[in-house]
Amino acid sequence: SIQTMMDENVMSSPGSVAQVRECATRLTQAAKDHRVAVILIGHVTKSGEVAGPRLLEHVVDTVVYLEGERYQQHRILRAVKNRFGSTADIGIFEM
Repeated sequence: SIQTMMDENVMSSPGSVAQVRECATRLTQAAKDHRVAVILIGHVTKSGEVAGPRLLEHVVDTVVYLEGERYQQHRILRAVKNRFGSTADIGIFEM
């Protein structure tokens, strides 16, 4: 999870706005430099929002939620942000 990462050059605790911003920025820059994809995982609150600073949603190209009940057989993958396409489609996965 991006909220647990830490850059020792930033004087704040993991999960703080400064840490999340710096770690996300460094990871996305490394991805661009090396032309690779990076998947950033973020915690979600009980109300369904991305935990911590909302800046993370502005840094990434796509935000997806994997939804479903813990003991149910199926999960739904839903995009809530996609710079490259529609957010109208969903994926249903059998676990």
